[in-house]
Amino acid sequence: MTTRRKIVVATGIVVLFSFLFVIGLGDRGAVDLYQLRLKKVRLDRLNLELRKKNRALYRSIQRLKDDAEFVENIARGELGMVGKDEVVYQFRKKK
Repeated sequence: MTTRRKIVVATGIVVLFSFLFVIGLGDRGAVDLYQLRLKKVRLDRLNLELRKKNRALYRSIQRLKDDAEFVENIARGELGMVGKDEVVYQFRKKK
């Protein structure tokens, strides 16, 4: 092999490895693509969870609008309210 041919082959190898480096590790390269795919998977899962929560909240809103018994249960359980003609007894615990 002549010296000139060795230089051309060496230059070609350097250029080839440079392209591979840029494709693999450069901006918008294979590593970035892989990281973006992982991020998309995480965001898709989060999106699904948020959709489920939104549906549950929507159902609760509809029940609050339409279901008097549901509203009463919330008023009793969360707010400690009692009905119109009810009597509340509170017992002291023995020490």
